[in-house]
Amino acid sequence: MIRTRRLGEIIVWGFGVVPVLIWFAAGPEAPVGRRGAEVWPVLAVGQVAGLAGMTLLSVSFVLSARMRGLENYFGGLDGMYRTHHRVGLAAFGLLLLHPVALALRFVPADWGRAVAFLLPGHARWAVDLGVYALWGMILLLVLTLTARVPYDTWKLSHKGLALVLLGGAVHMWFVEGTRGMTVAVAEHTALWGYMTAIVGLGLAGAVYKIVVLPLWPKPRYTVSGVERLNDDVIEVELSPQGASLDFVPGQFVFVTFHGAGLTRESHPYTLCGPADAETLTITVKALGDYTRRLYDRLETGMEASIEGPYGRFDYRVGGNRQIWIAGGVGVAPFLSWARNMARDGTTTRDVDFYYCVHDRSDAVYREEFEVISQQLPNVHVALVCSVEDGHLHANDVGDVTDADVFMCGPKRLTEDLHRQFRRRGVPARRIHFEDFEFR
Repeated sequence: MIRTRRLGEIIVWGFGVVPVLIWFAAGPEAPVGRRGAEVWPVLAVGQVAGLAGMTLLSVSFVLSARMRGLENYFGGLDGMYRTHHRVGLAAFGLLLLHPVALALRFVPADWGRAVAFLLPGHARWAVDLGVYALWGMILLLVLTLTARVPYDTWKLSHKGLALVLLGGAVHMWFVEGTRGMTVAVAEHTALWGYMTAIVGLGLAGAVYKIVVLPLWPKPRYTVSGVERLNDDVIEVELSPQGASLDFVPGQFVFVTFHGAGLTRESHPYTLCGPADAETLTITVKALGDYTRRLYDRLETGMEASIEGPYGRFDYRVGGNRQIWIAGGVGVAPFLSWARNMARDGTTTRDVDFYYCVHDRSDAVYREEFEVISQQLPNVHVALVCSVEDGHLHANDVGDVTDADVFMCGPKRLTEDLHRQFRRRGVPARRIHFEDFEFR
């Protein structure tokens, strides 16, 4: 799985390199004259940055389309989204560099013309369209990276980037080349073919994610049980209205609940039950406005739509010695694994499970894990309460020789422990983690 995940990363970034190689292979000529030779480097940087940026922006839409067939190449959907985030940031930087570098050809002789180049008002409509796409991208990505907006509002604004991609594509197809440099996409067959294909895939990914996926029929379930485990956490049981879902322990689904006072948001939840259970069980923690409404208003009889399953977080890929670390509601995949092992009577794996919570009232599944550890003597459970014991550190864990480490919880916890385990000598291939920060 690790090698395959690396292959996915390599292919994604390779897509951005290809148009640059085609551009150089086309043999672009520098503008004539002394001034032409001076501005050649910034013109070249600006144009290859635009090509690479459009390519990576297109790929980012494909990665965000939640196509299950691509999961294996990134170690799961969460890995795809992490790559999507990095690729999107790279696309933003390159697409910003594109006009800025082109504007620098007027510096220092004419600063006013350089600034005007970055604003609408050009005589050519294709250039103006590129300017509008640029400022739209800046506005939307600044909102994405800095603003604290409700999840549904953020999702709506993020979809606006599809218009940026479309505007950038039309700009790319119709803008004329700079005099003396035959680099415009329309002027080179190979470049036009590659960029049209890759942007076409990106636009198709955007249409699939924004239009097709919400309208695609999804399995319907009925809320058959709601148990409020404490003041913030509820366990929800879902009964299928048709065939039951086939999933691997530890996988997650996107769930849309249908009921009075609930928006049509789709959120990811890990399936907590064993793989052969007729019903699905999920755990929901009230972390925001939507999940708080779920905690307050969800009741039996309501309906839900299910999309998935997704994820490649699977204890079966690890060896016989395993360390499990859960942070808060990140306990869900481990609960599924433990329930599955208890059902099968699995005794081949020696597991040390660290259940990390803020205080004891947050450890809503502590008693069940203790019962399972009595059934399976090879499963050892340790409760870590930060208010009593401080935060868990890798040095607090026992022998890590030949151990596979599995972590799920807040991003800060998994990132900190990942660094600590690496310093303890645990190879990266033996550290597995999953997160749901899909923003």
